[in-house]
Amino acid sequence: MRNFLPLLLAAGLAAAAAAADTPAVMPLPVNRSLDKYESRDEFLRRAAAFETARLKRLRFDAGREAEVFAGAGDLAVDLGGGLAVRFRRIAASHYVDGCTPELKAAVLAVDNRAHDLRRWEKMFETGRRDRVAVPYDFFMAETIVTNAMFAAFVRETGYRTSVERYTTGWVVDGRAQWLQGFANDWRLQVPPLSEPDHPVVQVSWFDAMNFAAWLSAKAGVVFRVPTKEEWYLAARPEAMRDEVCLFPWGNALEGIEGRMNFGTRELADYGWIHEQFADGHAYSSPVRAYPANSRGLHDMLGNVWVWNWTNAADYEARGAGDRTARAAALDGLGVATNRAIAMQGGCYLARLSHANLLSKMSHPALDGAEDIGFRLVAVRRADSGL
Repeated sequence: MRNFLPLLLAAGLAAAAAAADTPAVMPLPVNRSLDKYESRDEFLRRAAAFETARLKRLRFDAGREAEVFAGAGDLAVDLGGGLAVRFRRIAASHYVDGCTPELKAAVLAVDNRAHDLRRWEKMFETGRRDRVAVPYDFFMAETIVTNAMFAAFVRETGYRTSVERYTTGWVVDGRAQWLQGFANDWRLQVPPLSEPDHPVVQVSWFDAMNFAAWLSAKAGVVFRVPTKEEWYLAARPEAMRDEVCLFPWGNALEGIEGRMNFGTRELADYGWIHEQFADGHAYSSPVRAYPANSRGLHDMLGNVWVWNWTNAADYEARGAGDRTARAAALDGLGVATNRAIAMQGGCYLARLSHANLLSKMSHPALDGAEDIGFRLVAVRRADSGL
């Protein structure tokens, strides 16, 4: 009988050699439900990457750019039903970045119930006197985007906010404890926050940019949230472009309660308010409730914070000295990993340490809050970062 053992041994050795040269078959990945991520942060980073990829697929129409920027007037975008978003032209110019010790001392000397303004004194950069140039024209929205404006967007598109989808909304109690995960629906805020002419709140950076893309399709010009430098330039009087400036009207503290909505005695149950002021509103206010600045822009301070097109850490790391400001590219903002994005303007909850042009605030790009909204700018595509 023929002996097959040597043949079997040879075949086995050949198979073993072939297996050594063949990559192992990887097991199928385990699908992850909401509660299977390594952490909440990992989940939100993945969500931010998804929202960024989605944003990149949206069309920001610039078909009327030449016509819009060649004109001499302002800009309005009709939303139907008598509703429009109106913009004021802001000419290329510059401003002074920094603060004087005297202005810093004047703000910090205004007491509040918690006696805590000095906790944020580092926001007032008294050693800086930088000339910052914004070398292009743009249009800044006259007001913060309202509930009525955002409702028109939602009705037409069926959009659901990322704050609602990922439960990233924040509210604050009277002891300054911030609570996340409820009040995520922009339509269901504590009255009067959801009234039509009040700023929309509980909207993320991504929600603001989805609204901007929708508006761009209507107007044929690129919209986005303003860079920190665009906001600074538009907030200050042009006549003070070579001076340090603390408020949209100048540097006077007198009469501030009639000029903006900040944390005053109407917020009776909150532990940090300024009891010596009454601005007429406990929470948010209609977007035209206070006088416009010299450029025709309302609520450049107070009411709600507004998102910027600026990475907060990058801005803090900016060098000293004169500079020319340009919008960062979208991929450089860090929104795809849910990095902290700068915002400006203070809010109805804010102490004076935060209700001035030099105040600093930031949130991860997916966050919303009861005191965060947005306003837009119209820019040329070359200046958009998109």
